[in-house]
Amino acid sequence: MVALTLPEEVVRGLRRIDEDIAWAIVHMFEQEALPAQAGNGRQPDAELVTIGEGRSLIVVNRTVFRHLPGVHIIPLSDTRAFLALEPGRGMSDLELAVVDRLDDRSLPPRERDGLERLQSQLREWRRDPRLRFNTRAIIEVQRAVRRRRGRATKPHR
Repeated sequence: MVALTLPEEVVRGLRRIDEDIAWAIVHMFEQEALPAQAGNGRQPDAELVTIGEGRSLIVVNRTVFRHLPGVHIIPLSDTRAFLALEPGRGMSDLELAVVDRLDDRSLPPRERDGLERLQSQLREWRRDPRLRFNTRAIIEVQRAVRRRRGRATKPHR
């Protein structure tokens, strides 16, 4: 047992993570400690990244995951991206997309390894009673690329 004295603002912040302060501390520990353990200091291929108020996105290494059927891989940086599903799809569809992709026998070993770890991670997250999955629509805005004469063209993918 550990007794702590914390400022009220810290207690309020912890309660935004979990109503039970002890579980909030455990969750914060898992968010910080487990990714570092996953790959000897490198970022894991898939992780839950907190975006605020107890909400997270599934963020992946986009150098490993380039294509999942029915899933948009939305870039955040050169190596990180979050997953967005087609309208009407949910967590089970994401898991099925991973399974379907694993059926491709021509996958490079690095991608296969990453997909197998993602499949395991998705199963673990789905079974975690502290996690709830909600599907939301996102709005992605792309700037048009201008040609020399000033005409807007479609962005390149």
